[in-house]
Amino acid sequence: MTTVFIAGSISISRLHEKVQERIHKIVSSDFNVVVGDADGADTSIQECLYKFQANKVTVYCTGDTPRNNVADWPVYKVHSNAKAGSRAYFTAKDLEMARNSDYGLMIWDCKSTGTLSNVIELLRKKKKSLVFVNKNKEFVTISDKSGLDHLLTFMSAHARAKAEGKINLSEKISCLSQEQLSLDVADAETSPVMKTELEDQDTIEKNPAYNENMKLREALMSALKEHITRTHLSQSQAAKVFGVTQPRISDLTRGKVDLFGLDALVNMAATAGLRVEMQIREAA
Repeated sequence: MTTVFIAGSISISRLHEKVQERIHKIVSSDFNVVVGDADGADTSIQECLYKFQANKVTVYCTGDTPRNNVADWPVYKVHSNAKAGSRAYFTAKDLEMARNSDYGLMIWDCKSTGTLSNVIELLRKKKKSLVFVNKNKEFVTISDKSGLDHLLTFMSAHARAKAEGKINLSEKISCLSQEQLSLDVADAETSPVMKTELEDQDTIEKNPAYNENMKLREALMSALKEHITRTHLSQSQAAKVFGVTQPRISDLTRGKVDLFGLDALVNMAATAGLRVEMQIREAA
């Protein structure tokens, strides 16, 4: 049974309707949910789960008694050797939730290091996160380091500096890169397919599926950039038209095709009122 780790920044006391809709889908899918016991987002998440009559919920706490448990759900008590009340003390339950879940739903205020650490921990365990960027009212899927790099563009310089001091953010990212590299190498060594690809540097480029996917993404990106130029939109204006953030428009105009999936590009075009058509024919 799928287990979802739902958490968010303590500064967020009200959940956006998009987040509530997502939680409703999780409950309707009969998934297990693990949630923390803190004030702020944790309590709001609990209240939302209660509203949707969720019964497959487990509240995690560090110590003997949860600070919040609005529906008296089962409690998972996590032991920590850290000083009671310290960051490390409460982080213990987050690490346990990341370990016991299949993927995460995070609500982030673009500065909370706790929520960011949860995303990174899930990524370390090769688990995806869907992050709702509360300031921009949009979801961002984090499934690899490039996704994390994109998420970090939402942080201000001040928030990034504070994250360095609180959780050594750069070091965490560096460790994540090294772990991902070692995982990739390990996979290549144990997989005949991947080993063959490493031996032949041209394999990926010669893959028909890869080439067609890349062509479609490049064509869509080109059309979106042309639309921006033709309508004389600034990056901030284009962001509103396409329903994304300004950093995403910056990535688009700089041609960073690897940061965009087909779905994202089609959604941007549709949001801007553009029509996307597809033609399929036999290969020559």
